Amino acid sequence: MVAEMSLSVAAPMENPFFAFKNSMETAGPASVGDQVRILADLGFDGFDNRDLEGLDEQLKALDKHGLKLFTVYFSVRIDEGEVPFNPKLPEMLPLLKDRGTILWCNTSSKKLKPSDPAGDERAVPIFQRIADMAAPYGVRVAPYPHIGLWVESPEDTVRLADKVNCPNFGTSFNLFHWRALGDKKRPLAEVVRAVAPRMMVMSINGNDGTTAVSAISPLQESQIEGYFEVLDAFKTAGYRGPVGLQCYRVPGDPKEHLRQSMAVWRKLQERFAK
Repeated sequence: MVAEMSLSVAAPMENPFFAFKNSMETAGPASVGDQVRILADLGFDGFDNRDLEGLDEQLKALDKHGLKLFTVYFSVRIDEGEVPFNPKLPEMLPLLKDRGTILWCNTSSKKLKPSDPAGDERAVPIFQRIADMAAPYGVRVAPYPHIGLWVESPEDTVRLADKVNCPNFGTSFNLFHWRALGDKKRPLAEVVRAVAPRMMVMSINGNDGTTAVSAISPLQESQIEGYFEVLDAFKTAGYRGPVGLQCYRVPGDPKEHLRQSMAVWRKLQERFAK
């Protein structure tokens, strides 16, 4: 059962590990080729993209180094009168054909409070349209739970997946934003039970013990038990998909902070292999 998250039961770690695009936005090189080279040298499995910007160039760099584009952080706006998403999506989707990429949709409303189901009437047709456009190219779609946005919690992604009801539309989990929910967050076992059956992607991050965005840090060896608990819960529930590394506003040279995170990730792999 999902609720039984014993740290003594482990299986080999099969999940690919990728870095968020924001890992390079504070002090990284401007060239996407140089960015991808850093990831390849450190042993990451891939990268993500932001709203389809520079997609062709990024894919060429990833292909050169044998890495994968796991996600596109894709903005969706559900308020009436707003352009709901990047109108270039139809012309960009052929570039993503059969790459297994996920449009990870940060979803906002200026009118509705976070998690308000009153927005479903607008959001569901938008997501169905995106999913239908993406399906012929093997591209999947999932809402991105983000504190303070309309899709705020992992449970919001479950509610939407139920209503969108498309084979290539699923759920997701973000460790930072789940923790940032504070008193609103449900216990991990309940979240895993709800989210895991259709989960497409998740993320982890280091932190200094607070929920401020400034607390996001590289993975910390001292926090490895916490990462293990979360990853083991989802693995026990059958999740074998990609795990992203949240790096929002992490300072310093990405070669150094990503090296630190990769070292902790490898220790997690060793832990699962025992």
